[in-house]
Amino acid sequence: MEKKKNRTMLMFGAVGLLLILVIHLTHRNLQLNWNGNDFKSYTSYLYTYLLIPFVLYGTTFFVYLKKRNHVAIPWLMSLLFTFISIGMITNGEGMVVYHFSIFLVIALIAFYDRTEIIGLMTLLFALFHFVAMFWGMDFFYGTDNYSWFMFSLHAVYLVLTSAGTSYQILQKNAHIKELTEHSNKKQAEADQLLAQLQSVGKSLENTTDVINQTSRQSSQSFDEMEGLMQRRGQNAEEQVQQAEKHALNLADIQAAVAQISKSIEVVSEQAKHTSTATQDGKVSLSKISSHLHSTEYSFTETSETIQSLQTYSHNISQLTKEIASITDRTKLLALNASIEAARAGEHGKGFSVVAQEVQNLAEQSGHATERIFSIVEAIGEHVTKASNHASEGRLKMKTSLDHVSQLKGNFKGILEQSEEVEKQTDEISASSQQLLSTVDLFSHSFESLLEFTKEGKGQNQNILHLSKQQVERVNKMAMEAQRMTKMVQDVQRITEDMGGEHVGQKPNLKVVS
Repeated sequence: MEKKKNRTMLMFGAVGLLLILVIHLTHRNLQLNWNGNDFKSYTSYLYTYLLIPFVLYGTTFFVYLKKRNHVAIPWLMSLLFTFISIGMITNGEGMVVYHFSIFLVIALIAFYDRTEIIGLMTLLFALFHFVAMFWGMDFFYGTDNYSWFMFSLHAVYLVLTSAGTSYQILQKNAHIKELTEHSNKKQAEADQLLAQLQSVGKSLENTTDVINQTSRQSSQSFDEMEGLMQRRGQNAEEQVQQAEKHALNLADIQAAVAQISKSIEVVSEQAKHTSTATQDGKVSLSKISSHLHSTEYSFTETSETIQSLQTYSHNISQLTKEIASITDRTKLLALNASIEAARAGEHGKGFSVVAQEVQNLAEQSGHATERIFSIVEAIGEHVTKASNHASEGRLKMKTSLDHVSQLKGNFKGILEQSEEVEKQTDEISASSQQLLSTVDLFSHSFESLLEFTKEGKGQNQNILHLSKQQVERVNKMAMEAQRMTKMVQDVQRITEDMGGEHVGQKPNLKVVS
């Protein structure tokens, strides 16, 4: 970019040199403001100011040939155009119209966008104009009475023009700086985008390769699936026939399980009745056992009472023996009394009567004693018989109690077995109900499976038809993948071209001050 600026400025410099020559020749021949003497006196100065631009141009051109973007070229150009303007003013007889070339120089120098170069040019113009106010006023201004007011106007316009141009350059540089930063940011984004595009292109290329490979594998898989579908159709037909046979067998099993369940319910009911009857028998047997125990207790009490009677009979017998002994002694005493009364004679008659009465009483007591003995013996015999019967009753009661106890044990075993049978029948009934429910559920599931098998048989053709359509779609997808591959290659070529152009044509925005 700097090389193009330098080349353009050299072209404008050559045009300026040509203008100086034209102005010099024109005013030497026409003499619009000076006379012949003035030209003679200023000839050396005119040729000096005519030669300086050519020397500066030659120097600048030499530096340009050495290095087209040399840092000294803008400074040399500033000097070149400044002295071109001064040469136009001096060779134009100091006419005011040529002073306007100063603004042309400012416009040309502003092409470099550098305020320090404009400052140098402004300083040189101001210095020449100021010095000319004291030495060479007629040579530089074309008159001997050029006023300070006009000088001030020239200075103000020069400064304003330079300041305005510098301000525009500064604003432009600030804007260029923002544009540069924005451009760098966009440049980075563009580089990232190009990298992403290239990465996406490679990914798409890999993806298309995978799609092509997958489409080929899918085509092979669909061919295999078509054969599997045909074999599945044949197997489905056989499965339907087998399922119908199994459905008939399952119906028979279901009926048999239902009949078993009913039979188990009857057995369970009978087991419950048996258990109830056994329980009632056990209760009745408990009552009988209780009554037998009460009877045994009564026999025991009776036996004890009989033993008491035997004791009392024995005591009565002893007491009767004692009475008989007393009776015998009383008889003996009465006999002795009678004998003594007889011996006493008349005096013993009364005592004889008493003795006789005592003897009568003794005889009556003997008779009573004999009757008591007979009664006691009868009571003893009856008590002995009662005791024997009581002993036999106790033995028989004991045997009955043993049989009742054994019977209670048997009833207990029967009750336990009845309860166990009832429990097992309940479990079997619950299991049969669960089995029946399972058979019903399995029957429904089998019916659903049979319907599903029949439906699957019809869907095999649809799946086969859809698989053929899917193969066609896969083939279309393979064609699209090939077209995508070509597009990816085009995208990669475009991104590579964009990357190359981007590197070669990167904008060169430069901020100068």
